[in-house]
Amino acid sequence: MRRVILKKNLMSAKFKKDYVAYLAIVIFFFIVTAEMFMAIGIPLHLRSENVWAEQVSRQEMIDSFDGIRNGFSRFRSKNDRAEEEAKIAGKCLNALADYLRRYQKVMSQDQIQEVETDLFEFKIILEKLSSDQVYSKNLNIDPTEFLAKLNSESTGAATSTPAEKK
Repeated sequence: MRRVILKKNLMSAKFKKDYVAYLAIVIFFFIVTAEMFMAIGIPLHLRSENVWAEQVSRQEMIDSFDGIRNGFSRFRSKNDRAEEEAKIAGKCLNALADYLRRYQKVMSQDQIQEVETDLFEFKIILEKLSSDQVYSKNLNIDPTEFLAKLNSESTGAATSTPAEKK
């Protein structure tokens, strides 16, 4: 008799309703949990990817900076003006190195991009200096007019007495 009752309960609609209700509750909580994960987890994941992208661009900036700075420090030329201009650019890069050493960890993506643009310009300068093209001009000064003026002032001053100068 007991077996018949168990079999009857097992096949009854009440058991099926309970089973479906429990399954619906489990599925509901699974869906809510998945939505919470997506609502919280995906933005955190994207934020961490942005942090990594910023770190990668920061490291690329430092690598290109080191390469260009080493290029200027190793620069040698037979042209004295090109070498002096490279020293000036090297001093600018040394000042930028101090800045980057101090502030690279707090630089924004826009600031990193701005430094990258400046480094690209320094790279162009290095390439131009390497081909012995210089930025400065060699000016020839004609001292004859200046010397004539000095000579006329000195001869006028030599003939006058100290009392006349007062």
